[in-house]
Amino acid sequence: MNRMKHRIVSAIALTGALLLTSCATKMSSDPNAPTSAPSGTVTFEGGQAAYWASATGGKGTLNYNGRRYGFTAAGVGAGGTGGQSVSGTGKVYNLNSLSDFAGTYTSTRSGFTIIKGKVNAKLTNNKGVVIYMSGVTQGLASSAGVSTVTVTLD
Repeated sequence: MNRMKHRIVSAIALTGALLLTSCATKMSSDPNAPTSAPSGTVTFEGGQAAYWASATGGKGTLNYNGRRYGFTAAGVGAGGTGGQSVSGTGKVYNLNSLSDFAGTYTSTRSGFTIIKGKVNAKLTNNKGVVIYMSGVTQGLASSAGVSTVTVTLD
């Protein structure tokens, strides 16, 4: 019986975290979303593994000022369970210089995957750059939570 209570409490906590983060991860529902035109776009391929703590990593491309720049991303965080591959795209805001793109971002994410699913994420760095990402996932995972992601230009 104690194990059943633990599962119920875990499911309720996961549902609450998913609901709380889903509002902050989509630009359309973020009251603090930038109103300016995007500075650039990104594509990303990677993966995530989690059991309440999470690890994320992958490679992507930044399209900025008519040029393409490769980047890698790696992060750790809290929230989520399972494993999934992620393929996503996003819009970059407040990028005034290419050098502002690399750095450490705080990320909120929400999504759920049973074989195939969707994920949304909002990433913000200390230079004011904001990235709204959405993507498709494959695997078995919940990805509600927060993380710190380090982005390095290749």
